[in-house]
Amino acid sequence: MERKMLEDVERVVSRLRKEDVDRLMHSLDHCLLMANKFSETRKPEYYIRMRSACEAFLATLTELEKANRT
Repeated sequence: MERKMLEDVERVVSRLRKEDVDRLMHSLDHCLLMANKFSETRKPEYYIRMRSACEAFLATLTELEKANRT
């Protein structure tokens, strides 16, 4: 099972363009920025932004996996 998963991921990663990786990293950066803001302030608005940014990161990751899996 682990070997199959690794092979699937290797296939996806090998097909990613630089633009795909840049988009993914930008999304992750935003997620971490909002997490840090929330940690510093404990304000509900930053919690909402953190959650939204992290969901966007996961959506981007899922989208890239689906697009590059076949």
